[in-house]
Amino acid sequence: MRCKTAAYPMARALLRFLLFIVAVFGGGPVLAQFKQAQPQNNPSGALEKPASPGKFKTYVHPIRKFTAVVPVGAELAERGDSVQVSIRSRRGYIINIQSGDANPTLSLAHMITKLEAKYLGPGKPWSQKLSEKRSKMAGLDAVEVLYDGGGTRAEVVIARGVKTDFVIIFFAPVDSFEILEREFKWFLSNFAPNPAEIPVAKKAPAASPATSSVPPKPSVPTKRFDQAGYGYAIQYPGNWDVSRPSDNTASFSGKKGTPAYQVVVSIQNVRPATAKTPGEAADQALTGLKGSLSREANDFKIVGEKPWTYRNGNLSLSGRQIVVTYSYSGERYRKWAMVLPRPEGTVAHIWSYTAPDSRFMEFRPFADAMLKSWTIQPGGG
Repeated sequence: MRCKTAAYPMARALLRFLLFIVAVFGGGPVLAQFKQAQPQNNPSGALEKPASPGKFKTYVHPIRKFTAVVPVGAELAERGDSVQVSIRSRRGYIINIQSGDANPTLSLAHMITKLEAKYLGPGKPWSQKLSEKRSKMAGLDAVEVLYDGGGTRAEVVIARGVKTDFVIIFFAPVDSFEILEREFKWFLSNFAPNPAEIPVAKKAPAASPATSSVPPKPSVPTKRFDQAGYGYAIQYPGNWDVSRPSDNTASFSGKKGTPAYQVVVSIQNVRPATAKTPGEAADQALTGLKGSLSREANDFKIVGEKPWTYRNGNLSLSGRQIVVTYSYSGERYRKWAMVLPRPEGTVAHIWSYTAPDSRFMEFRPFADAMLKSWTIQPGGG
């Protein structure tokens, strides 16, 4: 699938927003403050480094000696004496990389707290915090946090090395964040700190050169679901369970007692009573999905909606994708759904990935792999 790309006006707007709330390591070895910068056409000391068309560019920081791979079609700029790095993509996102001396006396959680004190809340750039989790980045302890504000979503990753603290911020429009974030995850998977940054007990192999713009698939062995009458086949993690809650629905989730138990990928076949064409079936199925969620869940919110095209060989189907959030039984959930017509008849497929909002990104690679394996089988309908 190829997404429409945002032109430079969007990138410039995001850059101005980024420069307003960018975290600066100033004076001391901590995340000291945010400073507002005035956008300029040619900032003093900025070195623009456009990536070669069709090729990945490897960047090595002149001071901290970390290595990053610049996505195709993106531009890299260095700014300031400490050489803070910004990567701007024509697709409409920005990645900002800041680095400063590590301060072990200040926890990663405390760094997040200091950041939020200035920039999260009423009248501030970020209006809400979506999730926070501990993680690893290239062998370093890290924390990942998601924020929304002003139509823009920011994913902040703060990681600590032996000598350096890293703050990496990814900015993208809310309506295209889910798609563009895949490139950010790929970027993080190819980020390599100076080997001296990795604690001796945590040494990890250096990242291999990038060969694809797609993040790696989960390594869990898979099983295949291909039941007669469902009109499709799909692969799912071998340590997950499959159930058929109704004659027209198949659901896949982790085993009870595991973190993936609340994660569900489901495919529902819907035949709206009044639909006369495949397109009408898909439109009515999407309307029904929204209506059902708004009735049965609390605080239902549509985060984004746009066209989506399924392609597999000679088969191409035009549908819609939608991302929503809602609350149910005291838990906040996020659902990513694709609604597609069958090639013939009046049946529509609703493919969806649902997870607690706080773990949505953690299990997203499994959903991506399942979606990629989903094979719609023409005939019937």
